[in-house]
Amino acid sequence: MLEALRLDHYPRDILLYVLLAVIICGFIVGYVTDIVMGDRGFGPFGNGTLAVFGAAVGIYIRNNFFGRMDPGDILITGVFASSSATLLLLLLGLAKHWVQD
Repeated sequence: MLEALRLDHYPRDILLYVLLAVIICGFIVGYVTDIVMGDRGFGPFGNGTLAVFGAAVGIYIRNNFFGRMDPGDILITGVFASSSATLLLLLLGLAKHWVQD
């Protein structure tokens, strides 16, 4: 599986720490997003799950289309992850608004 994601060159302990940090930060972002979006959101758990998924998509795009990630590229990777998560939450929030109204 790591080969398919092109993450096989990273040590497994580093990947576990990154995964844990992404999950914790994703659910913090989900809680804050729930406060900001109110009824337009999907609840803290739903927003957190969507944020983690959006961040994973952004990191995947960054890793596959713009070259391998290096520790010095943390800002660029963070921009990709946060912007894709924000875009996903925004689009799904708008879709929920259009369906409910």
